[in-house]
Amino acid sequence: MNQYAMRFAVIRFMPYVQTREFANIGIIITHPQSGYFDFKIEHRYSRLSRFFRHFEPSVYKAATNAFEKELQRIRNLAAHSAPDQIRAILDHLTRPREALIMATQPGATLAPDREQELNRLFDYFVAHSFAKSQPEAELTRQIQAMLKPLQTVYPFKESTIGDPSGFHASIPLVQKAENGEIRKIIKPIYFGQKDPADIYHKSDKWIASINRLRRSGYIDRSEILFAYEPPEYPDKAQQKALLDVLGDLKEQRIQLARNKDDAIIRNFASA
Repeated sequence: MNQYAMRFAVIRFMPYVQTREFANIGIIITHPQSGYFDFKIEHRYSRLSRFFRHFEPSVYKAATNAFEKELQRIRNLAAHSAPDQIRAILDHLTRPREALIMATQPGATLAPDREQELNRLFDYFVAHSFAKSQPEAELTRQIQAMLKPLQTVYPFKESTIGDPSGFHASIPLVQKAENGEIRKIIKPIYFGQKDPADIYHKSDKWIASINRLRRSGYIDRSEILFAYEPPEYPDKAQQKALLDVLGDLKEQRIQLARNKDDAIIRNFASA
């Protein structure tokens, strides 16, 4: 299996120069030999509000949006740049500076898939995957590996759907046509929570998100499949919660498949 030798940098948010406190909010990753330059940024301020209580969320959103636009411009430029130019671009982005948002000195990583490595680094440095169990992240990797051998007309990739400055949702497996229309969505979802209320909350959150995206016209014609992982040994309360939420999802025209139903998931992706 081919391995890509890549360089990456962590994007940091540092609102107070006086204290030098910061939070990791994103990742930049490059593979100069192939012209690959990509990034991922956390736009939600809610996860930072506990640490920077007196900072204005609107300033954070404006700053991250501006930084993202610059990275988008660089990504378009990198697609037509020589390897040395891409290395120089990352070096320039990571030079020491006093700014609200900055990038750390580059590191190196080796992986067989560039996009999956971007997501892995984001999970590690931003979502702190090393510090907590993330069954849904594991489920997502399982489904991604299941789909990888398929020769679909359009690939399934992680995508943020919606208005970047308003409501949006990040979904790990989205299939887009050449014109950008979203054809299919596969959302891995974990329903193995011990507390039945958490199963209901998980489902309700995603039903609300799907309905909002539909009403806004982003996915009104998209096919949607939720690949779910049930509780391993459910008690009666968990079983009832699971049956209830699966019924709710079906009412919302969302197709369903257990995470082990390989044939159903592959057929949905390939059809």
